[in-house]
Amino acid sequence: MPSDYAHFNRTLRHLGDAVRAKVIARDDVLAYAQDVTNRYLEGTMQARALGKKYGYSGDFEIIEAIYTVQIAQEPHLRRWDLYFHSQAAPNAVRNRKAYFHQLLHSHSAGQTKAPLSVLNLASGPARDVRDVREWVLDNPDREVFFDCVDAEIHAIERARKLCAPFAKRVEFYHRNVLRFLPAKGYELVWSAGLFDYLTDRTFVYLLKALMAVTKRGGEVVVGNFSEHNPSRDYMELLGDWVLQHRTQDHLRELALEAGAAADSIEVMWEPEGVNLFLHIRR
Repeated sequence: MPSDYAHFNRTLRHLGDAVRAKVIARDDVLAYAQDVTNRYLEGTMQARALGKKYGYSGDFEIIEAIYTVQIAQEPHLRRWDLYFHSQAAPNAVRNRKAYFHQLLHSHSAGQTKAPLSVLNLASGPARDVRDVREWVLDNPDREVFFDCVDAEIHAIERARKLCAPFAKRVEFYHRNVLRFLPAKGYELVWSAGLFDYLTDRTFVYLLKALMAVTKRGGEVVVGNFSEHNPSRDYMELLGDWVLQHRTQDHLRELALEAGAAADSIEVMWEPEGVNLFLHIRR
């Protein structure tokens, strides 16, 4: 129940501290979480994350379920899913949509007759693009076109269905994002949920590639979970959902390593302060 959330969060923090201090083995905690989840929590968001249907916890189905706040109907499972969705990390994911819409607004504010081209890398279910319909209806004179790239074919198929009413504005590419070679440049490059799965070396490699396809006057914006993530122990110990959490300073260092000019770099965040966004102006 909501009255139990604070106590349970404290318990998870103590457990995380014990794992970090090597008092308890992380594998033992995960084995226990898997056993309890299999026996009592089948069908919950936690069970879906642990199940890794597509090979990792934060797959496109999980992200879509977070965006749409999917909740089990059984009373005891419903309570667990309500707890899942109440946490800072899912709220930060849902905040990405408004952040993306604000980016579109700022990039199209002084738009000429030329359309705005946007690259959405590791687009998943493309909920951020799908819900752009609302923004387009409010801004009918601003032309925006999207290229969405994802390595998971099931994510592409789901995104195509979601974006069907918007199909003339969206192209989908089933590609490994590290090998995608676009034939054009973009005013805005957006990648919200990919870079915190990458090592520093791969982060820099991919960021260089994205900067190269961003037009002069355009912007690259990539998301990365910050070290200020109150949900981290829950994610890692009960969901086996491990990310590369980074600080603002670390993101700036990686941007500089990728060749960005110091005065072109800015790090922002959404209202929860959990999801950081590295901005690089070209």
